[in-house]
Amino acid sequence: MELLVLLSADYANIAEGGKLNVMGIFSNMYSSTFPTRHPEMHLVIRLRPSPAEYGQTRKLTVKLIDEDGKTELLNFSRDIEIPHPTGKQHPEINQILRLRDLVFPQPGTYLFSVLVDNDEKGTLPIEVGLRQ
Repeated sequence: MELLVLLSADYANIAEGGKLNVMGIFSNMYSSTFPTRHPEMHLVIRLRPSPAEYGQTRKLTVKLIDEDGKTELLNFSRDIEIPHPTGKQHPEINQILRLRDLVFPQPGTYLFSVLVDNDEKGTLPIEVGLRQ
């Protein structure tokens, strides 16, 4: 399984035909007080399976960990079905996680980690800073 896209955005959806729509991509946030709460963000993931995975079920896990790697702010898992290709198109799997009221306890670098069957496929750092 290959991770093609991993990003955080203000909004995302999957339209007719599997078209991925994303608005307001960001990787930095600022707050004047901590802990701070982000009202809503969308984590966008696009995966491409290998032919050996077609027709199988895999477990997708997303974790959000703090700077020292000791605290998990989020740990989410779901099964994903790997489709067989249609025609000459290789399947791509789009996943959007709508995250509401996510609390960041202090300024720092937080890391989204995407795993498939407990194998890390990629990470996305989010910088949470103190607004001066």
